[in-house]
Amino acid sequence: MRSVIITGVSRGLGAALFDLVYEHGDRILAIGRTFTEAQQALAADEPRRVTLRKADLTDLSSLPDKAEFARETKGSAAVVLVHNAAVVEPIGAVGALPADQIAAAVTVNLTAPMVLTNALVAARKRATILFVSTGAVRHEIDGWSIYRATKAGGELFFDAVAAQDPRLVVHKVNPGVMDTGMQAAIRKASFADRARFVAMREHGELPDPTDVARKIMEQFLV
Repeated sequence: MRSVIITGVSRGLGAALFDLVYEHGDRILAIGRTFTEAQQALAADEPRRVTLRKADLTDLSSLPDKAEFARETKGSAAVVLVHNAAVVEPIGAVGALPADQIAAAVTVNLTAPMVLTNALVAARKRATILFVSTGAVRHEIDGWSIYRATKAGGELFFDAVAAQDPRLVVHKVNPGVMDTGMQAAIRKASFADRARFVAMREHGELPDPTDVARKIMEQFLV
């Protein structure tokens, strides 16, 4: 049985990926602060298949280490690590951003994926790693400096991981915009291009996260 580790599964793309991975028959190790009632029920009913690992990605000491990953993936034919959790805030002009929000965003979007990947590679020399990135890396968007920088840093890091060892298969995925909590936060923020994101929601142009997750599964995780 394959083991799939996913961060941020309580809503949006992460929740959809959790459901599809479960339907695929994989063993799941979900990492995050909160989980849905349905996920908790699955973990209670099938503890050998579903593990809900509470952790705060802003607190690196709370993350699984090499020993835990080795224990949780023991006997697995293959291991996949999906870096889904991310925050888009703070949005705004540099010089007006709260320092604590900058630090939290860097930790969640960049440092935590680095730390988790380091621990997994130490435990399992062969793995598939999927990093959920963003098209904003390549397109300047007013007020998104922190989000863009952390995702760009992640892409560079995972380029290095892929080059390090052919047994480490890395996918960097731009899922595009979709109807998630992150988009809701974007619509509430104040920045030059906000109206475009509001219009996309009003015109029904935001794909359902389940449809996006299904494409990611079919292309990278099956």
